[in-house]
Amino acid sequence: MYHKTYHARTVGDARIPALGLGTWQNTGQNCVDVVKTALQMGYEHIDTAQAYGNEEQVGKGLAQSGVSRDAYFLTTKIFPDDLKFKPEKLVEATHKSLDNLGVDYLDLLLLHWPDERVPLSETMPALSELQKQGLTRHIGVSNFTIDWLIEAQRYASVPIATNQVEFHPFINQRTLRIFMENRHIPLTAYSPLARGEVFKNDTIKAIADKHSITPAQVSLAYILADKNRIAIPKTSTIDHLQGNLDALNVTLEADDIVKIDGLVRQDGRNVEHPDYKPEWHD
Repeated sequence: MYHKTYHARTVGDARIPALGLGTWQNTGQNCVDVVKTALQMGYEHIDTAQAYGNEEQVGKGLAQSGVSRDAYFLTTKIFPDDLKFKPEKLVEATHKSLDNLGVDYLDLLLLHWPDERVPLSETMPALSELQKQGLTRHIGVSNFTIDWLIEAQRYASVPIATNQVEFHPFINQRTLRIFMENRHIPLTAYSPLARGEVFKNDTIKAIADKHSITPAQVSLAYILADKNRIAIPKTSTIDHLQGNLDALNVTLEADDIVKIDGLVRQDGRNVEHPDYKPEWHD
């Protein structure tokens, strides 16, 4: 069981490392090598999902790293289609992930998207039961709006440890963020570098130059400046791992935060799924 407390976000009994490695779009041997190197370098949080098609490669990286299971926090996600619209399929899907990853338990198991065909009145109790059985230490959700979160909390008998959503300097999510903070649900930011947009932005580049850091570190430090937020930048390049990890030690100035807050725009959202389109209210 993951037990470190350095740079962690706490909800209930969960202590989630504030910066993790995202693995979306990373497959094959490169995925194995990046995960292995990240753990050996000191990463304490690895994020994957059944829908990424890389759980087996992530599992090989975990095993080849030589890092003990209790030294890292492991998250995966189950896609609605994987449940075949039946909540009882959660147990089967979870065992599939455990087998793919080569581990006995997960630290965090998320519902990947909300789906009206899989009622939360059935899914959340089933997910809570998986925690009670020890298959996962904690549960959570991803891409959930406020309305979906309210319903999820209504039916969950254990704390929702996070809501994983798109978040970076160009997207607002203000209403959702305030709601989650009031409900003590940490926000896990995927696409924290806005799919590379932060590297092109003059404001972010100027702040990076001022502090002699990279634009990626500016964006990550901005996200992590709020103690209710977690960031899981993905990279397929080993050379980028250390720079992202070093963002944990970057402290931006108050005026930097204000400038970055001003970068929000109406078309800032990058991630949509054709079959799952919750109605966001920024």
